This record gives sequence, structure tokens and C-alpha cells, in this order.
Amino acid sequence: MLSFARGIGWLGLFLAAPTGCAKWMPDRTVESKVTLPAPNLSPDSVKIETVLARFPIDATEKLQEIWRTADETVIDLAFRHELDKNGLRVGLLRGELPASIVEQLNKTAIAQTTDALEHAGLAADVDNRKWELTCRAGRRKEFIVRREISEPLTVVTCIKGSLTGETFERATALFDLRVTPHADGQATIQLIPEIQHGDRQQAFVSSEFGVRPEVKRRQASWKPLTIQARLQPRQVLMVSSTYPPKSLGNALFVTKTADQTEQHVVLLVRLAITQMDELFAPEIAEQAHALTER
Repeated sequence: MLSFARGIGWLGLFLAAPTGCAKWMPDRTVESKVTLPAPNLSPDSVKIETVLARFPIDATEKLQEIWRTADETVIDLAFRHELDKNGLRVGLLRGELPASIVEQLNKTAIAQTTDALEHAGLAADVDNRKWELTCRAGRRKEFIVRREISEPLTVVTCIKGSLTGETFERATALFDLRVTPHADGQATIQLIPEIQHGDRQQAFVSSEFGVRPEVKRRQASWKPLTIQARLQPRQVLMVSSTYPPKSLGNALFVTKTADQTEQHVVLLVRLAITQMDELFAPEIAEQAHALTER
């Protein structure tokens, strides 16, 4: 569980970027004499930071203000139309975070000290605490947006003009998250919308090490709607629903709180650290890209 300091720390990590904006955390005046060892990361590792910001359902103007600051051209125009049909919207934030997001994250950090449900991440099926993830090149990480949803979840999608729909029981809405580091310090973030549902069942999974049994839930994945963007360090990828919410955007980014009110959700993914160095380890760079292409 995150304390108030860790909630504020999420803002500090964003706002301490060299963009001319003030630091959120106060400067320390006493230097520590203890030197902590640097994290031992593999050469193809990437550290990213994520948070899910929740907004009141009537905060339409605030959300529009946020989108006006985002660079939506990070996604090709034709693919943006496909995402829009399915209720998804993507943009890149450079420099300062929009004031509305800072305000909302600040409110969240305060609420986590005063509200037991917020402190435990149980105020909604969306956990708005900050997470730090270490990702290996091309390897799957499950990033849960909405935990198990009590009511049946119906999703209607339009892929290349084909309309399909399905209702999922005990659904969990998430992204298959994969990261590809590049030699110039940038990294490509890939997000595949997915829903896991029903009871756990035994399945057989094949990998480079052979076939192994695994107990897992059934899943629906929308690979044609894979979101992909190349980020520089400290840049933030923002993903949310269109307005009004619909299709996958509604399933992923509209949550119901413990008091049964609806809220909009905005996913923020920040590139923090990459280890890739093509000059001194070109073979590692080649291996990382080979893993991603599998």
C-alpha cells in the first residue's frame, strides 16, 4: 500500500523532469552518508512508471483540456480512426503534466491518507496507486486496469468493418504490456487490450523451453487494436476512452466506485530508465529486437 508520501512521489517523479516546472517534493537539505547500491538490471531491461487517474463522470471539460495538451499524432491517422471506432484514445504528453492531472493526483494522494478504501486500493475496481514496473525486452507483463468486475461486461467491437460482440462473466480488463528498448535511450511501449474472464482452467502453454501446464482464465485479446508508441525518457503515454465512452474504451476506462458512482479513468505510462547501449553491447540490442519480433 502506498502512503501519502509515495502518492506525492509519483507527482515528484513527473514534475522533477527538466522542463522548467517546479519540483513537487521539497529539496533535501541534509545529505545522507549512506550510498545505496545501483539496481542490478539486465541490459535489455526498461523501467516504467504507471498510474490510473480517476475523474468524476461529469469532468468532461477537464478531460477535454487534458487532451488539448496531448500529441495524438503519435498514432497514425488511419489507426486512430480504428481506435476511435472502439472507444480508445491515445496521446503523448511532453514536458509538464496538464494541471488537471496534477490536481487529480494530488487529491488522490490526500484521499489515500484519509479514506481507508482509497488507502487499500479498494475504493473502485480501478486501483489508482502508482506502480513501478521492470520490463524485459518483448516479454509480456499484465497491467490490470479494472479488477474482477461483478456485473456481466458486454463489449461490442468493430475491427476492419466487422462488428462483433460478447458478454463476459467475472471479467478483468487489462493490457498485455510489452516494451522494446532502443539504443538511443528511447523505448517502444506496446499495449494490447485484453479481457480475462470466468473460472481458472488448466491449459498448456508453449515457450522456448517447451510445453508446460498452467492454470489460467479464458481470455479475449484484440491484437488488431494494439497501441504502440515510441517514447523518450520522461515522456508520458496517455490512454483513455473517447467521449462519450463506448466499446472497449467503456470496458477499460469507466469504473464504478464502492458508492456506485461512475468515474472516467486515464492511464499514464512514463518511461523512466533504459539499459540499452548499442555502442558497447551491440549483440544485446540485436537480441532485444529479436525477442520483440517473436
